[in-house]
Amino acid sequence: MAIKNKENKMIFMIGIDVHCHITHMENPESVVREAMQKLSAIVTVTAEISHAEQALELRSKFPDFVFVSLGLHPEYCMKYSGKEIDSYMKLIRRSRKDVCAIGEVGLDYSWITKSDEQERSKEIFIQMIGLAKELKLPLEIHSRNSDRQKTAIHDTLKILTDEGAKDVVMHCFSGSEEEMNYAIENGYYISFATILCRSKKHQQFAKACDIGSMLLETDSPWLDPDSRELKNRPWKIRQSAQLIAEIKQLSMDEVLRITEENAKRIFRID
Repeated sequence: MAIKNKENKMIFMIGIDVHCHITHMENPESVVREAMQKLSAIVTVTAEISHAEQALELRSKFPDFVFVSLGLHPEYCMKYSGKEIDSYMKLIRRSRKDVCAIGEVGLDYSWITKSDEQERSKEIFIQMIGLAKELKLPLEIHSRNSDRQKTAIHDTLKILTDEGAKDVVMHCFSGSEEEMNYAIENGYYISFATILCRSKKHQQFAKACDIGSMLLETDSPWLDPDSRELKNRPWKIRQSAQLIAEIKQLSMDEVLRITEENAKRIFRID
């Protein structure tokens, strides 16, 4: 994204937030306009079916800046019938030209605790993987263990492998370093959310992960790097980039540039 400064010179913004929820923010269009002054692009992600149309409308208004990933967060998948999910998948097919990924989708055993519901969430996850393969789109993956059941990430990776998923982004990855390495070996990208700025575990992941496998995200309005309030915004990936730069002994611009190139590659952003 290029803008003109006060001297009427073109300035090229760098950095892509690959996972934010603009439709969950107040005045989403004003957030987008501010983000355009600070970043190259954003990927706004749907967690619920009800947010899909609004996300697509934002893309129609800002086609060179807003990219859309349509999915169904595992927390919400139990509230929809099979018929509703089928209808949603038809909407995604119709909107293919405006969709850059399927997600967020996956498994979350902190929200889905009953075994029968976990099996249902696996079925929906497999459906979404199939849709991504059909439409030749990458996947944005949500995977989270619970304190009592630490198998969601293992199950997620196994399903991705068994289903032959290729283009995969592990959003705000929270598994073990061994699981992260398994994902990287399979060619998946590890997306670092702004919680990195206040999480020693995620900082250790950043140290262990090659920058060629890294992406930057905020998961905004959640996971604010400065507080636990819902004040996070897409441009705060710059705080993560600065910290990664220190960890990797690079400049912040290098981190933003390399992760942007990675994002353009996986999401096929020109």
